[in-house]
Amino acid sequence: MADSIKRADKPREALEEAIAVCRSRGGKITPLREGVLKALWAAERPMGAYDLKAKMSEALGRAISATSIYRTLDFLCEQGVAARIESRNAYVPCAHPSESHACVMFVCDACGLSSEIENKKLERLLAADAEELGFSINHRVVELSGCCADCHVPAD
Repeated sequence: MADSIKRADKPREALEEAIAVCRSRGGKITPLREGVLKALWAAERPMGAYDLKAKMSEALGRAISATSIYRTLDFLCEQGVAARIESRNAYVPCAHPSESHACVMFVCDACGLSSEIENKKLERLLAADAEELGFSINHRVVELSGCCADCHVPAD
């Protein structure tokens, strides 16, 4: 059975955990990095880099370049505290940044909501298939698009 990972009930604690994880891994938390993390946790939906650029420029009172936002997002993803939804070119905070795991993203086509699950059984199956093929996985993306429970309209 998959372990469902949803946005934390307490975003402040989740943000503090993400910052602590970055620091424990040797990452420096700049005001921009912290601001982007805060924005991701505050958002109800995945955010694109240009939305984050506008939000950070306003929050910091100065123009922030798209390059700076992309570098910040790359850092946060490398640290495991944010994840990229590749099919949408958007970003979400990682609900459990202190745990090393490969997640599956479910993205609603109607409202854009994303949910993250960790499925150890699926991870083992993919690792076994890769081993059987003699394949070394460098990057794994599993995204499923469809309709979330709130948007789903049952058939009559």
